[in-house]
Amino acid sequence: QDRLIQTEKLASLGQLTAGIAHEIKNPLNFVNNFASLSSELTDELNETLAPIPLAEDVRADVDELTGLLKDNLAKVVQHGRRADSIVKNMLLHSREGGGEHRLSDINALVEESLNLAYHGARAEKPQFDVTLKRELDPAAGSADVYPQEITRVLLNLISNGFYAVAKRKADNGAAGYEPVVTAATRDCGERIEIRVRDNGTGIPDEVKGKMFNPFFTTKPAGEGTGLGLSMSHDIIVKQHGGTIDVATEPGSFTEFTIVLPRKGGFSDNSRG
Repeated sequence: QDRLIQTEKLASLGQLTAGIAHEIKNPLNFVNNFASLSSELTDELNETLAPIPLAEDVRADVDELTGLLKDNLAKVVQHGRRADSIVKNMLLHSREGGGEHRLSDINALVEESLNLAYHGARAEKPQFDVTLKRELDPAAGSADVYPQEITRVLLNLISNGFYAVAKRKADNGAAGYEPVVTAATRDCGERIEIRVRDNGTGIPDEVKGKMFNPFFTTKPAGEGTGLGLSMSHDIIVKQHGGTIDVATEPGSFTEFTIVLPRKGGFSDNSRG
């Protein structure tokens, strides 16, 4: 009963979130676009003033002021992009559907997600280094799923794993520590199990109970919206009728276990 009430609350929150996000998106686009444009205009202003003879102290003041203006606009652009990222995540979190559901090779989805997450992390931080391990059961086979949505969940879990191992390495200086993220699959008859494990920082008990709540995050400002695990829970449990659980030991490891039914009981216009 409690889970049902919570599900209804999340559904209402999803509708509210979508409405707010759409309302915010248009003015936010104006802020971002005009901040970028204004930054370019300060460059044009400097170019226009360059050939004009000005007293040295006046030239210094102009350069200082246009420099400050450009720095301020860069901050507006930076935080505008951050806000845009949050809005996009809110819309992803609340939206219905996610492409077509079809019979999909689960091992192939896991492999694709590992590669995408790894290359994405390397593009963001070229020095990022991790050992990827695959324990894919050849008998895992296929399941009727929304492949885009399952990929989104896997990308989120793998990226969280990357974040955890990078943080453990940075926090400890970690001589001899080898960051490892493992993705595994297992045939469970009518169901398929997917596990994503990292040997990173682990999750404290006080965080574990809240981690699937919308907007809850332990990451520093600018690094997490707190929507990833909540969205993952919705996709696996509400949309696919599966389960998602976590086992963890602070300072040692975290392992997410997803169990998906091979046959999805999808309604035509519903997430579950």
